[in-house]
Amino acid sequence: MVADASRHPASAVLRDHADLLDTVSLECFDEARAIDFVRSNERTIRVLEGVGSAAAGRLEQLGGLSAEDVFATAGKHSTAEARRISRRATLAEPMPAVAAGFMGGAIATANIDAIAAARHRLRHNPSWVTALDGRDRSLARKAARMNPKRFAGWLRTVTDRISDDGITDQASAEEKNSFRSYTSSDGRWHGRLNLDAVSGEKVQNAIDAQARSIAKQRSDAGDTVHHGEQLNAAAICSLIDSGNVKKGRPSIQVIVDRDTLTGGVWDGTVKHTGAGTNLPLSQLQQMLCDAWITHTVLGPSGRALAVGRSHRTATDAQRTALRIMYPTCALCDVRFDYCEIHHIIEWEHGGPTDLNNLIPLCTVHHERVHKGWQLRLDGERTLTIGRPDGRTWKTIPLPSATPARTRQRQRRHRKNRHERSLTTTE
Repeated sequence: MVADASRHPASAVLRDHADLLDTVSLECFDEARAIDFVRSNERTIRVLEGVGSAAAGRLEQLGGLSAEDVFATAGKHSTAEARRISRRATLAEPMPAVAAGFMGGAIATANIDAIAAARHRLRHNPSWVTALDGRDRSLARKAARMNPKRFAGWLRTVTDRISDDGITDQASAEEKNSFRSYTSSDGRWHGRLNLDAVSGEKVQNAIDAQARSIAKQRSDAGDTVHHGEQLNAAAICSLIDSGNVKKGRPSIQVIVDRDTLTGGVWDGTVKHTGAGTNLPLSQLQQMLCDAWITHTVLGPSGRALAVGRSHRTATDAQRTALRIMYPTCALCDVRFDYCEIHHIIEWEHGGPTDLNNLIPLCTVHHERVHKGWQLRLDGERTLTIGRPDGRTWKTIPLPSATPARTRQRQRRHRKNRHERSLTTTE
């Protein structure tokens, strides 16, 4: 990976970080100084990894030892990590903006690896690779701004639109599905299941639902319930004992916008599972041939319905609406399925079970909120988080707001273009 050393000299970054370390010992850092240190430390690590990628590129140019072998032996890396370093080096020539961002420490290593892996997946069709390379500047901007999980999801939608909407990847993923079982010397049975994302989500949803049912039964009987691997194992055994006829088909929640269903994939397309796995349109249409369909209408701000104070627990319709607005915990990247629905104004204090008073929180953040952290939602569902001492910690816009507004703009643009074409024809 080649970059302009005069613009982003690694030595200067290292000197700056060394100066920061020399100013005061880590034990004396206050919170603000610790945050500055983490930011500087991570940037320095990324710059050094960028230098390593540049070295890998040079090794490939020399044509002797492969970069993968050198980093696996001299660098003491695993084979998988050495392969990732080697792939990073291939981005230098076709994606100079991405390479410069990585060398400058602005782009996280995980995001660089996601780009390199995406380019590798598209290698079977040169036109797909060329189309991805043409998004160099856009990729660099997004990779610098997004955390790895969000960027990976965004990048997947980009590669799906460039290629064949993910059909090839989905078929390839399904071909790798496998199940292996064996009995150990102590007589215990072991199994290892390796599934594509969609099939895995079906299995996980079935296990989670059955585990919740068993937990409720045990709780109602006065037993102490411990959620975890043991309860999951009981759920699997229960599902097998009950048989498929009694329990019905595996379920999976799919979120798709109306325009995609009626007119096909477009710039504002949304078509993914509840866990965030993007689906090829053909697979989605096949699922819809025999499925329960619930519609939830989002306005331009990304907000959805409310049901008042008739229930304390969020209804299925509300959970569906919240899932559409929040694919993860409102404060972090924990999946929505693993979150609890929190009343911002508590039910005991008159808080309604309306969407404008509900928010998904993971166990850790839910516990923090009940220990003094403060949450406020405005009319557009912008979330303000306050510390226990009253100071504002962070403000987070509604995750679904930007896509919703984008779809509204795209619809208006298509409508205006259609009306202009009609006027011209007349």
